[in-house]
Amino acid sequence: TLKNSATRLEKYAACAFAHFMEFGLQIRDRDQYELKAADMGTVMHEALEKFSKKLQENGETWKTVGDDTRDRLIEECVEETMADYGNTIFQSSSRNQYRIIRVKRILKRTVWALQQQIRQGEFEPGEFEVSFSMEDSLSAINIDLSEHEKMRLRGRIDRVDLCETDDKVYVKIIDYKSGNTTFSLLNLYHGLQLQLVVYMNAALELEAKKHPGKQAVPAGMFYYHIEDPMVDGSGTESEEEIRQAVLEELKPNGLVNDDPEIYGAMDTELSGSSAVIPVALKADGSLKATSKTASTEEFGTMSDYVKETVTKAGRRILGGDVAAAPYELDGRSGCDYCPYHMVCGFDARIPGFSYRKLEKPDGAEAILAKMREAQNEEKRQ
Repeated sequence: TLKNSATRLEKYAACAFAHFMEFGLQIRDRDQYELKAADMGTVMHEALEKFSKKLQENGETWKTVGDDTRDRLIEECVEETMADYGNTIFQSSSRNQYRIIRVKRILKRTVWALQQQIRQGEFEPGEFEVSFSMEDSLSAINIDLSEHEKMRLRGRIDRVDLCETDDKVYVKIIDYKSGNTTFSLLNLYHGLQLQLVVYMNAALELEAKKHPGKQAVPAGMFYYHIEDPMVDGSGTESEEEIRQAVLEELKPNGLVNDDPEIYGAMDTELSGSSAVIPVALKADGSLKATSKTASTEEFGTMSDYVKETVTKAGRRILGGDVAAAPYELDGRSGCDYCPYHMVCGFDARIPGFSYRKLEKPDGAEAILAKMREAQNEEKRQ
């Protein structure tokens, strides 16, 4: 049984050799007593998880908690998280002490924005930090690779929001990111961005089990960037206008189901361009072309394609494919920020070395058509 994760599989798609170095041989940079960008992201994730638990302990919800209580609770969560982190490394220098102030400011803005997004819709936060590694019975994470081999995926969904009708439960997932990750259908097609779809597959199966007799429907999958953005202005804007501009900047990115009932439930105040989901309407009420949407059928296409992509990657890993063959697409490559250059010796200027140049279908429809074509080809085989 190969134990894996969506993040690991994305790294394998970027370069099989780098994946082997990190997860096969487990080569690591020597640990140093310092704070890295990844550490800050971990602290923010843990503080947000604590915040959700404290809300429940205090008998509050994301929709009802007041501003003062919300800010006080997130301050407490940050203090508790940092006190337990890295032998109080946050107190080791003036620079690190300033980072405490910065993290508090960013997370206060984050919980404010998340609260506004929740209040503006009918979806209710169902669960936080949903781990599916121990759900042995989920077909979405238990994948047969051969007669004697299988792969079990593990992961943790930061937040699952739900909206129920008489016969359906609409499922929305959100993954918090401290970096600038943006959902890309092209990256999904090439296996470089599998996380959201893998998580959605697991969430849909979990919710279908919890709501027997109801159909679990994908409502949306998003990345939320944890940040405190600066917005442009003339200086004459009102406080409310500034808040709306900030909220617009903090809008999650990803895909929304194009069913009006679903995106209408995500933003009950939707008119023109939404400040809480990547959707905009024309004057006649139809979706603008800039809206990031997909139909339920297209969500199904992505789901099936990712399952097949994950299966193929698992077979290649167990088959011993560790070639130093990084991808290249849109000016990016598997060598970007890779710490293993001195090991693999890859250099495109040396004969015998070359990047895997990935194709770039023109537009979302072409990419989805490629996904369907690949699935049909697999069925024929």
